[in-house]
Amino acid sequence: MKSYHLILIISVFFAFSCNNQKNNNLYSSNIEGEKSFRTNSSKKLKLHKINNQQFKMIYGVMPIPNSWELVNNKKDNIQFQAPNGTKIYGERFNSFYYSNNQQQNYYSQQNGTQVKAPKTINSFINEDLKPLLESNGLTYLGQFPLPQLAQVDKQRNNAIFKATPEEKTFECIVTEWVDKKGNKSLGIIRYFTNYYTVIGGMDWGYTLNSLEAPKSVYEDAKKDYINALLNLQVNPNWLQKNNQYYAQMSQQNNAEHQQRMAAIRAQGQAIINNGNIYSSISDSNHESWKRQNAITDAGHSKSVNAVWERSNVTDQNGNQYQVEGYYNNVWKANNNEYVGTNNTNWNPNIDNTTNGINWEQLEYTDDYY
Repeated sequence: MKSYHLILIISVFFAFSCNNQKNNNLYSSNIEGEKSFRTNSSKKLKLHKINNQQFKMIYGVMPIPNSWELVNNKKDNIQFQAPNGTKIYGERFNSFYYSNNQQQNYYSQQNGTQVKAPKTINSFINEDLKPLLESNGLTYLGQFPLPQLAQVDKQRNNAIFKATPEEKTFECIVTEWVDKKGNKSLGIIRYFTNYYTVIGGMDWGYTLNSLEAPKSVYEDAKKDYINALLNLQVNPNWLQKNNQYYAQMSQQNNAEHQQRMAAIRAQGQAIINNGNIYSSISDSNHESWKRQNAITDAGHSKSVNAVWERSNVTDQNGNQYQVEGYYNNVWKANNNEYVGTNNTNWNPNIDNTTNGINWEQLEYTDDYY
C-alpha cells in the first residue's frame, strides 16, 4: 500500500483549493558551491541560494546542512533530500479574502479569488488539517508555537512596500505527525491575517513548510530545518528592486485612478450644477404656480419633478435628495455627488474606476419637499 506523507496529502488539498489562484511560487533554487558558515547549528552548513524569477536575481540565502542535496522533484514536491532519508518539501502558500460586504465577496469570487470567512490558526489545524491528515493514515503527535519564525515573517513583511495601508499579524505553530511505518513528519503553519484599514476587507491564510524523516534522525532534521528558516537572509538589492518596482507601479495606478475619478467628478459636478439651475427654475415656478392654483406643495413638487425629470430619493439616515433623471439605481458619494445607473448589477464600491470613494445606494421615495 502506498505510504502517504504530510506534504503529498496537503498538495492534493492545495490542488483543489487553489485551482483558480495565480502561481505564487516566483522562486527557484540552487546551492552555492564552496561557501559554508555556522549559525545556531553545530553542523557545517552551506548556502542555499533562492533565485527570484521576476527580477532575475537572488532573493536570499538560507543555511542548510552539507548533506542536504537539491533535487527539485516537482512530481512529489521534494526540494531537498539527504542520504539518511530526510526529505524537505517545497513550500506551499494558500490565502483567502473576506469582507462583511457580500457584494465585495461576490466580486472577488468572480475575479478568481478564494473567499472564505477567517479561522484562527488553531481552528484551521483542528477543523481542516487534522481531519485531512488523519483520514490518510497519519497520527497527530502534538504541536508547539514558534514565535521566533512569526517575528521573522513580520520583520520581512514590514520591509516590503505597501500600496495600501494594512494591519498584518503573524503566528506560527509547528505540528508533528507519524505514519504507519514510523516515519515522522513536521508541518510548520505560518499563519497571517491582513486587514485593509482604508478600503475594508481582509486577507488571511498560511504558508506551509514540511519535512519527513526516519524516527532515528527526525529530531536533528527538525532542528536543522527550523534553523534554516529562521536564518534565511533576504538580499537587500532584491528588496530595493522590489520596493522600487511596486512603488512605481502604485504611482502609475494611482495617477490613472485619479484621472478616472476626475472625469467622474467632472461629470458629477455638471449634474450638480444642472441640478442647481433646475432647482432655481422649479422654485420660481413653484411659487408662481402655488399662488395661481392654490394646490398643495406635495402635488406641485410632484408635477415640477415630472417636467424636469427629477426623482426624490433618501439615504439610510432619512435625508432626502432630488436627483436628475430616472434610473433604476442611484448611488451617492460621501462628497454628495451622485451617479445614476440602469444596470442593477453595477456597484461603484467594487468598480475599479469608482471605488476610491465610499458610495451609498439611495432609495426612491414618494415623499416630496
